Amino acid sequence: MAQKHTELICINCPRGCTLQVEQQGEEINVSGNFCSKGIPYAKQEITDPQRVLTILMRPEGAERPISVKTDRPVPKALLKECAKAVYSTHPKLPVKYGDVLIEDLCGTGAKVIATADMKA
Repeated sequence: MAQKHTELICINCPRGCTLQVEQQGEEINVSGNFCSKGIPYAKQEITDPQRVLTILMRPEGAERPISVKTDRPVPKALLKECAKAVYSTHPKLPVKYGDVLIEDLCGTGAKVIATADMKA
């Protein structure tokens, strides 16, 4: 079984450590981290990368879009599908900061939440 080497920049603290990730089968070894957050971050990024989706949504009848985001990371492989689902959803006004506009985005369990207010 071939060994895979990957280099990542950790985004969990301001330090931005360069992580060296060695993967052989199921075994993953991480080095280069200065804090304990680097190891779980690197393992997650190698096995199942996820991202919080921050995107614009156009409410029904609105002249401009409103900013929304997921309440938790979604699988990176589903970002395009999730974006299409957000673009095709048009909530009614008014929308308030914190309103849940989509309950379960593409079966991920993530909620899409308004990050601003918009009046009718």
